[in-house]
Amino acid sequence: MENPLVVLSPPLHDLYAQATKAVVALTAMLLLPLECTAYAADAATPSSYRRFQVEEKDGHVVATVPLPDDAPPRWAKGVSQRQAAWSPSPNAKKPYFEGPIPFVIAPEDAGEPFHRHNHQPAITWLKNGDLLAIWYTTGEETGTELTVLASRLREGEKAWDPASEFFKAEQRNMHGSAIFHDGRGTVYHINGMGPERGEGWSSLALLLRTSTDNGVTWTPARPISSGANYQKRHQVIAGTTMTKDGALIQVCDATPGGEGPSAIHISRDGGKTWSDPGGDIQGIHAGVTELSNGQLFALGRAQAIDGKMPISISENLGKSWTYQASPFPPIGSGQRLVLLRLREGPIMAISFTSGNRKNPTAGNMTFVGKNGQEFVGHGMFAALSTDEGRTWPTRKLLTPGEGEFDGGGHTRSFTASPTRAEHAGYLAATQSPDGVIHLISSRLHYRFNLSWLNEPSTHAP
Repeated sequence: MENPLVVLSPPLHDLYAQATKAVVALTAMLLLPLECTAYAADAATPSSYRRFQVEEKDGHVVATVPLPDDAPPRWAKGVSQRQAAWSPSPNAKKPYFEGPIPFVIAPEDAGEPFHRHNHQPAITWLKNGDLLAIWYTTGEETGTELTVLASRLREGEKAWDPASEFFKAEQRNMHGSAIFHDGRGTVYHINGMGPERGEGWSSLALLLRTSTDNGVTWTPARPISSGANYQKRHQVIAGTTMTKDGALIQVCDATPGGEGPSAIHISRDGGKTWSDPGGDIQGIHAGVTELSNGQLFALGRAQAIDGKMPISISENLGKSWTYQASPFPPIGSGQRLVLLRLREGPIMAISFTSGNRKNPTAGNMTFVGKNGQEFVGHGMFAALSTDEGRTWPTRKLLTPGEGEFDGGGHTRSFTASPTRAEHAGYLAATQSPDGVIHLISSRLHYRFNLSWLNEPSTHAP
């Protein structure tokens, strides 16, 4: 705008106008970085969002933009920020088993999505004493309606909260989730995401967001490792782990098929940067843990070796692997194993006696009963190794001993008995600081401790 107090001849008038425009343009250029910086800072502010938009360039994910909600979802409401004592209760030296109880609870709040198929869970403990579980719900596994839900088991409560939506970009398949508390207050949520209107999980982006307030608010999700690209090796598998040196390890399926290898993505700087070292674990849906000598040890689904579940070992943090047979039966469709280093030292593996979920008695294992006699059992079991995965002498059938249960997912109904446990399910586990192991299958939550695992099967003959 021209200054009305200045009257100039036409030539000088034009010169003044040009100079004024130049000053305005220069001022805008000087202010632009400040505006961008402010925008970036605002965009990085954690919030209680569940839906977000995706920014792309040339088919690659650049960033995500959280979308505000009219009201916070249930998983973000009324969450205590008090540090829990996490004292051993029940007493860690006393055998403890409880459950199973459902953690997949249909939403009660209006507008929340909930479909017939609920699958692929992950779980972590939080510093306030809560547990947080996530999983996907969908009509079809390949569909773009597939979204991630969450539920809390709040400290002192006996039942999980009803579910509410946790992570979704519209018209995208959000396949594969992991959630992990590093023990120092940061919770990592890693998730796959398909291209807009793209069905299936053959090509996924790989996204990460974090929370430092017990999962109430989250940073905007960002692509990690090769995750800006829609490609293989990005189907996230529950079971994020951390090495003694603080490296974060995330397992992903390397192939969308029912049989093939797994990959890992590693961060050595607290999740800031990630990379895929390039090697392949034998078997999809793998579990990975670090051995005392710094090697990585993995178990996988399918790709059996001599009729047994495959073991993969890496001496170079996943650049290459060697393979051998484990003592465990191979598992198959509708099943996923757990591999977890316990706080007390042993490595725990949880799997199934039969890889055929439609014929649970097709395979079996021998267990020790309370009278010291061996018996044949079927279904979900735990095994312990105290010599870094070389032998697994302690094995226990994970059964409540009796009852009718709905396992959800591909498992559906089953009858528990002293010799029969849940026969299928996608497993995930965390061990809270009080020593309790929290195991979830596709719908059910089990709780037990190391003392119970070391005790002969009390339900068995």
